[in-house]
Amino acid sequence: MAGESVAGGSEVAAPRRLDLPLLARRPAGSSFVRLILDAPPDWDSLPGQFINALCESDPQAVMAAEGRVLDDAEGGEWPQTTGLEIARRWPLVRRPLSISRVFRDAGRVRLDILVRAVGAGTRWLASRPVGATINLVGPLGNHFTPPEGDRLCLLVGGGCGVAPIFGLADYLVALGRRCVAFLGAANVHKMPTTFREPPEPTHHAIALTDDVSEFAESQTPTVLATDDGSAGYFGTATAALEEYLRTLWKGEPVALYGCGPMAMIRALGEVARERDLPCQVSLEGFMGCGIGVCLSCATKRHEPASEKGWTFRLTCRDGPVVEARDLVWE
Repeated sequence: MAGESVAGGSEVAAPRRLDLPLLARRPAGSSFVRLILDAPPDWDSLPGQFINALCESDPQAVMAAEGRVLDDAEGGEWPQTTGLEIARRWPLVRRPLSISRVFRDAGRVRLDILVRAVGAGTRWLASRPVGATINLVGPLGNHFTPPEGDRLCLLVGGGCGVAPIFGLADYLVALGRRCVAFLGAANVHKMPTTFREPPEPTHHAIALTDDVSEFAESQTPTVLATDDGSAGYFGTATAALEEYLRTLWKGEPVALYGCGPMAMIRALGEVARERDLPCQVSLEGFMGCGIGVCLSCATKRHEPASEKGWTFRLTCRDGPVVEARDLVWE
């Protein structure tokens, strides 16, 4: 299956089901872990795409822990149900995770996946030991596209939504585009990143920093924003963006990009609408299959050809990256 970019551009690589070794686990913030996976040399993905990870990646471990049997006719890949699924909470459905960054070095490819351990499935993934394998399907979905012309790219990430923003900064800077990143969280401890130096509060002033290690690698200046004012701007990431546009923006052409909670996406779309700026956003949401079968990730999009003026589209198949102006808000 091939997909298209949000702008209807180039095709992306067909997804595959793979068992990838876990090379490293790195803490990032109070409830986040970065998983570094060893990918095949021909792995090809673009910022905004995601993987769907199985939370029972080791069939032998499942058999030992839960007393399950495997279906030999299927090559021993899928556990059969035994009734334990009802007796206890077991993470049966794959978990969609953004591909945060892709590292290439001397023919070797490594995937950086940010996991927030909040439920049974993500806790299982975040706890995998180095050397374990993780079964995933990917790359899935479409991707961010560079802006037309020489526009300043303002990248906004909220909470775990910052995951694809790291790789997007790498990608755009490699294409010669100028970027500024805005990273928001409830407090400094919940920022899923590492700092060269502990960040200081700036209250209601906008201050660019190069202390965010993941953005510093692409030489992308960063504006921090926290709801409690413990680091950077006292407020949300979109509020910091608006203050930046009011006080530091020099009037050059701008393109907005974002990923985060729906409230942040809506606020970012309003900024884009008020200033008539192009804005691509990556949607977060629950998914069962990740390939457009279960229909669990439908969102409303504007559709002039429809009598109602809108239609449902799937985040996994028709996203996750969309133009902010296409979203319908109730």
